[in-house]
Amino acid sequence: MEEINKQLDTILNLADHYLVKSRQDESHYYDEFLEAATILKSVMTEKEFKFWLVEKMLVKQQAFLPKTFIQYAVETATVRYFAEKHNENLKVEAKINPNNDKDVDVQFTDKSYLYNIEVKCSDFVAKETVDNQDAFKYETIGRIPDRQETKEVISKALDEGMEKKGEQTKPHLDAKNMDNNLKGFLELAHEKFNPTPNENEVNILLVGCDDERDIQKWHYYLFADQGLFTPESYADRSKYNNVDLVIFTNQYFKHNEYYSKKVSKSWTLEKGFNLAFSNPFRRLQKEKAIKNFLDIFPHYTWDLCSYSVPGDAPTYVKDSMRISWFVKDNLEKNKGIYLFNEND
Repeated sequence: MEEINKQLDTILNLADHYLVKSRQDESHYYDEFLEAATILKSVMTEKEFKFWLVEKMLVKQQAFLPKTFIQYAVETATVRYFAEKHNENLKVEAKINPNNDKDVDVQFTDKSYLYNIEVKCSDFVAKETVDNQDAFKYETIGRIPDRQETKEVISKALDEGMEKKGEQTKPHLDAKNMDNNLKGFLELAHEKFNPTPNENEVNILLVGCDDERDIQKWHYYLFADQGLFTPESYADRSKYNNVDLVIFTNQYFKHNEYYSKKVSKSWTLEKGFNLAFSNPFRRLQKEKAIKNFLDIFPHYTWDLCSYSVPGDAPTYVKDSMRISWFVKDNLEKNKGIYLFNEND
């Protein structure tokens, strides 16, 4: 697309910009970006498209911010997918709550149902800071009351063991728990959606996640001890009961340092790993409308639910690795479906 290429020519000095780099490398990442841009242009005004290109794709003279770019790339992939499927009745940045000026990223209709989608993606900076350190990292499945005490007992035992062997001890760090990020996403989406629900309108929060292990953790944030979709939620459920459905997608993985991976189809949801979970505490059931969405949206939720992790481990152990096993064993090994890194 000539318009985009001309704009990119103005930032050739920003060699680390994902679009500059991928164009220079003649990467399919850039080709797929152009495909997405063409579709977005068909549902945006000229002003909206220019704003998207310059401000969201960061095609302007400023230091490239990869985390910001990725957040908007996830939004772009989402808009692209639904625009491609529902071009005639799709709205971008639709204002649907009469009580404020906030807008949702995508709105479209299918049959007699209206779907509102808000897209969020964490920057993962705090998590990656801990992950990249040479240290013992501690994390739990869900929130447990004696976490700190347990950590201290284990830390002491590990330190004593290393000292006896004459080895240097390591720092003991809490792995970054991102359930508060998800809580914030839910509450922000709740505020954007229409406060007067009806059975034919579904409010959806889509969250960009990292690899299959990371998606397992986001699942914990909903359903593990004191999870946000459990009766014992540590948060006030009334602050996000206007969210009917949560989708986890591996879009962050698809974009973050794409050049160091073997990824493809990063700019659409269709070839990604998507899981959808309904909010059991939503204000209305909306069963028919939700079922219709799950019929038209590509996801692996039903397949995951019916999958059995092999081996003789206790159920709680299997459940703690179900998503990872499903991806590696069922999709990749058994079916040859690679939605993260492509097969060598």
